[in-house]
Amino acid sequence: MKKAIGILIFIIALVACFPSKRTAGTSFENYLNSGLARLQEKNYFVARQEFFRALNLNPKSARVLNLIGLTYFREQDYDLAESYFQRAIKADPGFTLAYLNLGAVYAMKQLYSRSREYYEKALQLDSRLTSAYYSLGAVCFQMGDEQAALNYLSRGLELDPEFLEKHQDNLSGLPMRGTSLAELNFSFARLYASRQDVDRVVHYLEKARQAGFKDWKRIEAEPEFEKIRDHPAIREFLKEN
Repeated sequence: MKKAIGILIFIIALVACFPSKRTAGTSFENYLNSGLARLQEKNYFVARQEFFRALNLNPKSARVLNLIGLTYFREQDYDLAESYFQRAIKADPGFTLAYLNLGAVYAMKQLYSRSREYYEKALQLDSRLTSAYYSLGAVCFQMGDEQAALNYLSRGLELDPEFLEKHQDNLSGLPMRGTSLAELNFSFARLYASRQDVDRVVHYLEKARQAGFKDWKRIEAEPEFEKIRDHPAIREFLKEN
């Protein structure tokens, strides 16, 4: 397995985004909320025990099954994570987050075609699922489908240009092959250049440089840079040609 690079694959729990349903009095809620608190503390083993107690009270809870899968994912046990995300989908075929998280599992297993399939299924259920667009962009780069990658990343940026910065805690390491990481970061620079966001352009050009990018003449050639390529911070990269 190649060394993991922390970039763009999201694993989502919706930790505190909506209240739990009342099941078997308050015990289900107590176990669920206790598990969520332990999950936020990154105490995955104890969190999982609490989720199992909740699951005993409601064996068909897609949300709890997804959360158990999340604890295994965070421990890098991708086989067990996959099993519980699949069970979540079986319990509720419309549970979007389980499809998204399965996409992350298959990306980490480097099963990129299958990963793409599940991310696209998630988008079929929710076309505004921003994290799926960003993750799909990374997966498509791994598959060598640069145009699809750019399309997905562009859509993600349209929905939320600050998504990456706001959701750092949900990022997981994706093993990037060859020049994929350099191209991915350069592509982010291109997309932010089209929005004339110089600070983010420089940030991603620097990340591309760190990943081994050297073809700086593309700043002159790519149309997205047209309105900012004379900015002094951008010209610094062109000096490396």
